[in-house]
Amino acid sequence: MAAKFPDAEWFLALGRLMESEGELFRRLGYAEVRFVIRIVGDDGHAERETAIELDGYKLGRAATLDNALDFDPDFTICATAAVWNRMLSEIARDGRPEARHTLSSLALIGEELWLESGDQLREDKYYRYNQTLQEFLNLSGKLPR
Repeated sequence: MAAKFPDAEWFLALGRLMESEGELFRRLGYAEVRFVIRIVGDDGHAERETAIELDGYKLGRAATLDNALDFDPDFTICATAAVWNRMLSEIARDGRPEARHTLSSLALIGEELWLESGDQLREDKYYRYNQTLQEFLNLSGKLPR
């Protein structure tokens, strides 16, 4: 059975694809960033969290978390399962999400997807590496369903 978002194994599969698509990520540039993907329930509380670490042009780590503070992320990307699933469905269908449903667009509006960070300079890595993060997620369109 194939791993499902947001399982660590799902992100590890993206990491393997990232290595095979190395030229794309080399063009985007070196990315050294630690972040958490958080699925938020309707009550606003975290339901699931997965730690991701990009190390240069590859995935360095992916792990399911019990406590994001133990991981010390640069930032946490928060959205409900419905928002994440919409983005991933669009990626599965078209290879990328619709423009208004990208990480960048959703974070800019800040209603359906938002960032949390205790350090503004570390949060800035989200904006610096945004295209790398989106292309990383776009690889999910190549995963078996």
